[in-house]
Amino acid sequence: MEVAPQMAYDYVISDIEYVIERAPNPQWKIRDFVNPRSSILAYAISGRAHYLIDGTPYEITGGDLLLMAPGTPHTAASSRERPWRFFSVAFTVTDSQGGDVSRYLRSLPTVTSITHGEIVRHFHEMFSVWTHNSPGHLLRIRAGIALALHRIIAEYDVPDQQQPYTRRMARIADVLSRNYDRTYSVEELAALADLSPSHFRTVFKRATGMTATQYQQQIKIGKATEFLASGEYNVTETARTCGFRDVYYFSHLYKKLTGSNPSAIARG
Repeated sequence: MEVAPQMAYDYVISDIEYVIERAPNPQWKIRDFVNPRSSILAYAISGRAHYLIDGTPYEITGGDLLLMAPGTPHTAASSRERPWRFFSVAFTVTDSQGGDVSRYLRSLPTVTSITHGEIVRHFHEMFSVWTHNSPGHLLRIRAGIALALHRIIAEYDVPDQQQPYTRRMARIADVLSRNYDRTYSVEELAALADLSPSHFRTVFKRATGMTATQYQQQIKIGKATEFLASGEYNVTETARTCGFRDVYYFSHLYKKLTGSNPSAIARG
């Protein structure tokens, strides 16, 4: 299973296709269903269901949260003896730059057991505001989906926190985020992590999915976007604030990573 870079978890919930609540029905079933556009979250409130998701069988019981990326084939049927009751929501998700995150969604568990009442409440509220078309209902649904995804990621990442050097890499990432106006060499970062440069390169890439240079560039361009969008900084001021001495290099890198010229963002 591919491990997603930490920044790939910066999901943006955009379109909502539906929010459904299904009462217990022993006849409920679907066969070879594929949603090519939307991701699907389904939360089992009670009962039992049998799923075949992308060729893998799962037995779903109350408290299980299912996550399926777009294009995932699945077949399912409710238990006849204990028909399940569930909520389901279909939505579109991208990264903070509008890119496709399907492969990172697939790196997360398909089924996560989450029995906290908070999750049930969020799904109830999402269904209620969707049904009544309440003011701000899409905002509330996006918030509920984001919280559910965050719980899946938190559960998934617990074992990773026990891996060697994970805490050191988290400290390095924090240093880079707070000091976005600086550019650190691998040697400097390795010293901060108390590792050799070669070992640091390997560990950092494993933890983030990027080289130290790529990671710093992503942070700087992310901060630059905030400054440009605020309208308080022009392109030259933004480049300087984010630690770029050459505004032309900054503009080239910005377009390379985002697909847009920084001047377009600054004009709003």
